[in-house]
Amino acid sequence: MRNTLSHRFGIALAIATVAASTMTLPGLAQSGSAQQPPAAMQPVDPQQPTFRTGTNFVRVDVYPTQGGKPVQGLSAADFKVLEDGVRQKIEAFEHVLITPAGPQATRTDPGSQREALQQAANPRSRVFVVFLDTPNVTVEGSHKIKEPIIRLIDTIVGPDDLVGIMTPSMSTSNMVLGRKTQVIEQQLRDNWAWGTRFGLLLDEREQAYHACYPPLPHERSHHSALAMQMIARKRERATFEALEDVVGWLHGIREERKAIITVTEGWVRHRPDQSLMKLRSSGDYTEEPPGKEVIGVGPTGKLTTKPTNEIDPDLLSKRECDTDRMRLAMMDNDQFFRQIVDDANRANASFYPIDPRGLPAFDSPIGPDAPPPVSIDHAILRERLESMHDLALATDGIAVVNNNDLDLGLRRIADDLTSYYLLGYYSTNPKLDGRFRRLEVKVNQPGVAVRSRRGYRMPTEEEVAAAKGASEPAAVSKPSAFTAAMDMLSRIRPDARFRINAATQQTPAGKTLVWVAGEVLGRSGSPNEFADGGTADIEIRAGGSSATTRVMLKPGERTFLTLMELASTDASEIQVRARLSSEHSAISITDSIQAETGPAAAQPLLYRRGPSTANKVVPAADFSFSRSERLRLEVPVANAVKPGDGRLLDRTGQPLKVPVTLAERVDQESGQRWITADVTLAPLAAGDYAVELTTSSGSDTKHVITAFRVRR
Repeated sequence: MRNTLSHRFGIALAIATVAASTMTLPGLAQSGSAQQPPAAMQPVDPQQPTFRTGTNFVRVDVYPTQGGKPVQGLSAADFKVLEDGVRQKIEAFEHVLITPAGPQATRTDPGSQREALQQAANPRSRVFVVFLDTPNVTVEGSHKIKEPIIRLIDTIVGPDDLVGIMTPSMSTSNMVLGRKTQVIEQQLRDNWAWGTRFGLLLDEREQAYHACYPPLPHERSHHSALAMQMIARKRERATFEALEDVVGWLHGIREERKAIITVTEGWVRHRPDQSLMKLRSSGDYTEEPPGKEVIGVGPTGKLTTKPTNEIDPDLLSKRECDTDRMRLAMMDNDQFFRQIVDDANRANASFYPIDPRGLPAFDSPIGPDAPPPVSIDHAILRERLESMHDLALATDGIAVVNNNDLDLGLRRIADDLTSYYLLGYYSTNPKLDGRFRRLEVKVNQPGVAVRSRRGYRMPTEEEVAAAKGASEPAAVSKPSAFTAAMDMLSRIRPDARFRINAATQQTPAGKTLVWVAGEVLGRSGSPNEFADGGTADIEIRAGGSSATTRVMLKPGERTFLTLMELASTDASEIQVRARLSSEHSAISITDSIQAETGPAAAQPLLYRRGPSTANKVVPAADFSFSRSERLRLEVPVANAVKPGDGRLLDRTGQPLKVPVTLAERVDQESGQRWITADVTLAPLAAGDYAVELTTSSGSDTKHVITAFRVRR
């Protein structure tokens, strides 16, 4: 199971930040300037004291500089805003000067993530994300940048600003926005060794690459060049996917400018490489093209699809390695990089890359493996630096590279982010056409460079109508239920091996039926220790009542579903715990959840169907799905309950046009009724969603909201 320092750091930081949002930290030393309330956005026309907003109102945050320093003292008359080449009348103008937020004890964190997102929508509240590119930063770099990045956070975060931290091993649903930066600072100091580039810690999939492709005799190295290329491509792709998620997440919370401070040593932007597809052979091993897996006899005497000459039975098979090699060889990270830049511009997100190495002379270390020739090393270093320059330049940010004085470079970022102008205007083109409008801001003073958002997308009439409907109470029937459902996605972990889910139903006799589903996961290159079967010991407990059962996991199966019964109890929650073990190994995995019970309980069972399940419907305990799969929800109901409507919601609670098909079925043996909901996931992009379905019994209507995640 993957358990790297960087992964633990990301999860620990997310948990610690949540905890800090509910604590008062007395006795902190006074530091920084006193907290100052931001000035209200002033109308340009004194005859218009009431400032209105509407669908055609556009805010533009502008960062004018001269000689690298912010330009002060500008007025609305000094700016000219063009939308698709047409000049717009500036209706509102404000010069925003940010002072440090003051002592930690005086800062107020949002009470919840929903409240944080609401506060982030305030145009005068800035949003920062510190992205730590753990796979592409050395441990020396992570140590060197520790204190400078802490000083930068202290400098730029104002009393109304929000800051979060992110790593490639985290999910955006785990990122917490807050104002008390003490937790972030402490975690950066305590876990300074978060950089893993050129480190010895490898996940299972990376270990498998080394086992599948040992060095050839002529390479004279500890590791083969092929395995190292695959690892580099895999890690760079993971970073880009995380950056794509961050940009999409920020786009969803606000239109105004967002800053992504990215600590990285750059990227090569790997292009497709046909040479990695070619077959190689040596005296030690021979590569074969992937094909149908051959059934053979494994070391335990049982039938298996893994080769009998497997180098390490706990790692991937050779065929799985070959499949990864071909997939990685065809990846175009350069195109992916350009897509991220385009998405960032549409999201009004600016990148501020920081190279913690300072002024590097070489890209690769001297050992333990032999470095590449000097010319190749310099070319790689140049590509990494250019990628950071390109990212900053294309998104109106600043790159801090080739500078041994990190504080001086970060001071440029602080100056850039602590003074800006906020303009507002009503578009002369109010047509709701869904088109992207190009923006250009000019200053009528010579020598002034202007950086601002490059454009925005006008919503369609349908989107405006949906937004208005969502603002009414019926948009999301129970916001607290929606929030609780989305919070369930925090259980999704890239390194999780086993998950359980449960649904409950009270009988007329007062007993509680509990359906427990289990799923063995196979993400992150982890081996399946339960390919030959396993045993799940399950216990349910509520108040003084408890019950246990044992379920056998058949060879080749990854899921199970069992029904348990609990005596009458007044408890509102049932503790469910499962332990999965195998007689073929000493490994056992446990998972536990809390399932609601009582008349209001409505936790459904989840099922998946797709290529990975041979197009069979199987139970799903993990709430993460592929776009190639179909999602099914099943809610146990009484005989009098009827299905109502179903709809798909995005992560903000807005309804989408993807259909949700509701039906009902009855178990032939038990007579239990179920209301089902089916969703095809192919039309959805990677992200978090929720299914809301309604049931009715007479005049009583119940809303069931279930969140899930779609991965790439």
